[in-house]
Amino acid sequence: MRYGLTLLLTTIVAVLADDLVVLKQGNLKGHRMTSWKGREIFAFQGIPYAKPPVRELRFKSPQPAEPWTGVLDATKEAPVCVQRGFLPSDIEVRGQEDCLYLNVYTPRIPKSDAEAAPLDVMVWIHGGGWFTGSGNTDLYGPQYLLDRDIILVTINYRLGSIGFLSTEDAECPGNNGMKDQVAALRWVRDNIASFGGNPNSVTIFGESAGGGSTHFHMLSPASKGLFQRAISQSGVASSPWVLTPPGRPKLLAALVASVFNCPVQPSSELISCLRKQDAYKLYGAEFSIPSSTIPPVAFIPVIETQVGEGDEVFINDYPMKMLLSDDLELVPWMVGITSREGGILSKCEAIFFT
Repeated sequence: MRYGLTLLLTTIVAVLADDLVVLKQGNLKGHRMTSWKGREIFAFQGIPYAKPPVRELRFKSPQPAEPWTGVLDATKEAPVCVQRGFLPSDIEVRGQEDCLYLNVYTPRIPKSDAEAAPLDVMVWIHGGGWFTGSGNTDLYGPQYLLDRDIILVTINYRLGSIGFLSTEDAECPGNNGMKDQVAALRWVRDNIASFGGNPNSVTIFGESAGGGSTHFHMLSPASKGLFQRAISQSGVASSPWVLTPPGRPKLLAALVASVFNCPVQPSSELISCLRKQDAYKLYGAEFSIPSSTIPPVAFIPVIETQVGEGDEVFINDYPMKMLLSDDLELVPWMVGITSREGGILSKCEAIFFT
């Protein structure tokens, strides 16, 4: 009896230890899922990769996440970033500003450095026009890819005006949603080995706005060295819908400011006023701005002409010019389109989930 109880306790402790990962930030407790083919995989969800971008950090570049004490519960997904649905009829705003979290899925947790060769890593950047979407499992689960020996990371990043508003000066250069992605990639570089991953074998991939984002990372000096391969599906940085031309971002910021009766000049007062506004109302103001796109999308990546002291530039020129630059770091790149792309505009789930 005593032997049986000891064996049971030992087994329980071993199982719990399998779901525990130790990082510099602190300890994580994950849980287990099952792949499509029945393989047991480990899931660590809702891991903070940056400080909550709220209050004075709204419209700021992401700041490194704070460490925590004890064991962080990584068994539940974090809230999505503030957003609405993709379809024009889906206008309800949901999500939270405190949303800079990522998810890690792995088929095994190493017990020692010598236990097994580190696994290749794939980082998924979701699409959604930079105004909607997330890395959560309601759209992008790990069940298919984790039938293979890889590690999958999915991320959330700021969207809409909250992530991409720009005054085209040092007060708010823009591209904070893209800089969130860079922060997530740096987190992967620094931490993925603890999950059994190889930080020197990272593939970034995405679809639509995620495909455009992936291509932007190939051009951005901020993303150099953070990945070794890239896949762009139905979106590249040279597409006409992925970049706001100079002059328009400042106009868009002024239009949003007018919704809240905020001063337009100087930029510091405009940003200070917008920081005081309700996040849902701020995000929703975008959709009162006339746009020629379907769905109407106003806030997307911009060319950063000025940045504040200590800030980092993400994109400072037109993508085609950057593609011809001698500073471009070349990596293998797969590019193409997805089948039934228009399915997202249909309510037919049979098409959408093909």
